[in-house]
Amino acid sequence: MEINMKMKIISSLMCGMYISLGATSYVALGTSGVAGAIFFAAGILMVSSFYNMLVTRVFALYPFREEHGFKVSDIFIALIGNGIGCVAYAGALSLTRFGSDERIENLTKIVGLRLTDNYLSLFILAVICGFLVACACLTVKSFPDNKVASLGLSVIFIAVFVICVPEHIVADFFFFSYYSFKVGFEVKFLPILLIVTVGNLIGGMGTGYLEYYRRKNQ
Repeated sequence: MEINMKMKIISSLMCGMYISLGATSYVALGTSGVAGAIFFAAGILMVSSFYNMLVTRVFALYPFREEHGFKVSDIFIALIGNGIGCVAYAGALSLTRFGSDERIENLTKIVGLRLTDNYLSLFILAVICGFLVACACLTVKSFPDNKVASLGLSVIFIAVFVICVPEHIVADFFFFSYYSFKVGFEVKFLPILLIVTVGNLIGGMGTGYLEYYRRKNQ
């Protein structure tokens, strides 16, 4: 296995854990309020600062693959690696004192919203989420020489999607994994993850291609 491939795998695993860390704060603070949304964005900031094989980032930047060196296989590496990272993190977290009654209640509300929603709603919310995550990723290209501005705008975009349409495939990986360890596995998790993945892909990659062609034709 090439070193480059090894780094992609490590990066995808770490990104799953980073998003899980951000989602942990969302569970701890509850589903209402701005604080949970802002601290959730910490996971995205870690992705931006350290490892960057987050699958929704790959969706958004895939149209710029010549610049970033992405291949089709990277989508699957990121998706699988992010998922494994989330499961590993959730498993470790389930062995700690984090899971108080109040936090499990918050988690149950988060998961319950997804289990009781219909597939069309989940899909549309996932597309919108993919669009917002793509906007967060593409701000780096808009302000290449201003790290503060790009990261600040990224936090705003991520906070908006968390407050309004939190159907992010990697976050859902964590929520469902932690719920499975603490409460129990639900078969419906599987189609939901598939639908959210497709929605994030369409919203993220579609936005990326629109921006790619806009810049190409300027």
